[in-house]
Amino acid sequence: MLRISKTKDYLLKNGEPFFYLADTVWAAFANLSVERWQGYLKFRRTQGFNAIQISILPITHDTSTSKKNAHPFLLNGDGNWDFYRLDEAYFDKAERMVSMAVESGFVPVLGVVWKNYVPGTSASQRSPIPSAMPLDAMKAYAKYAAERFKKYAPIFFISGDTAWDSDEEPLHYMAALEIVRRICPDSLITMHLGTRSVLPDDFAEKVDFYMYQSGHSPEQKTPYELAKRHQEYAVKRPVVNGEPCYEGHGRGQTLTRFRAYDVRKATWQSLLSGAKMGMTYGGHGIWSCHSDGMGFVNPTWKFVPYDWEEALRLPGAWDVAYAKWLFEHFELFDLNPVDVLVREDEEVAVSSTPDRTRIALYAPHAYDVALKLDLSGYRCEAFDLENRRPFVPTVETGSSSTVYLSMFNSDALFLAMK
Repeated sequence: MLRISKTKDYLLKNGEPFFYLADTVWAAFANLSVERWQGYLKFRRTQGFNAIQISILPITHDTSTSKKNAHPFLLNGDGNWDFYRLDEAYFDKAERMVSMAVESGFVPVLGVVWKNYVPGTSASQRSPIPSAMPLDAMKAYAKYAAERFKKYAPIFFISGDTAWDSDEEPLHYMAALEIVRRICPDSLITMHLGTRSVLPDDFAEKVDFYMYQSGHSPEQKTPYELAKRHQEYAVKRPVVNGEPCYEGHGRGQTLTRFRAYDVRKATWQSLLSGAKMGMTYGGHGIWSCHSDGMGFVNPTWKFVPYDWEEALRLPGAWDVAYAKWLFEHFELFDLNPVDVLVREDEEVAVSSTPDRTRIALYAPHAYDVALKLDLSGYRCEAFDLENRRPFVPTVETGSSSTVYLSMFNSDALFLAMK
């Protein structure tokens, strides 16, 4: 079982800090075979991932599609899903996949009700099939799902892409949350929020940690802006970026894709701006479990995903795993954002322990950074993050100190330790 640290900044496993490193595989139950799942688990475990985020139900308005997709509900006379009749074969497969993940050392992180299942939401209106569930059907399903997966000690996120664009959302989400909490009192519970969403106080009091998504828009200020926003909630909780820009995903209305660099930038800006519970990765093709030949609902804005096997080996996953290693190796869990830049730069993230014995700085570009700190007596190390290569930085100390990071044309992490 995972627990929350006394400082409410991160998770604990067996009493030790646990860096949550999750992969995003929303559509695994609907789109992926058990045989391919086994190979996926082995590869991600080799990389150091320890959690897997899956939506229990298909995200009908945003997914890869084929005639082979599995369905969680039986059909009614109109050929649509009958939300009062679950397809046991779908959930048998889902449970087998969760069991395999747990046996491989992963924490299953299961989404209960994505926003397309709530009446009146924009997602339910865009869904190519009727997906809005009546409240009583949703309650029965939430009870079934909680009871079915309880034995695997999952983390549950109640809502997906929460936008609060329907009056029904608070009612549906709170009902699901209370059902899951009653049946699985030892499981951690959160909400997966959209980029512009704020968590109401009544939900903040009931969740165990905050999960936001920094999204896939061209302007990428959200990783650090949302980390800071969630630190300002009245109820303090650990914070994690549960959906950064996906590697290979289209960059909004542009003709470019997000690269490994964008993933690293979102990772370190999140971690050093207050979202230090861990980090989530997403590969375009992994999250939707896409195979060549499948259809895709939004190719114009997002681009057609890579085939699953190709997306699995995108380099950004190694970069996020490297961030986990650095965070654990240098014991950075107690860092908090500090305002010590001589020249303000919102893209540069700086964090420090309360006693200033460890300081971490992320620079997204190769330039020199001046700090309102005297780094005399500190042991300084730095890392060229593009090549995952350590180097000895030049540091000019005094009443303020300058860290010279311009010798490598890449983003860099700088550490100062006493």
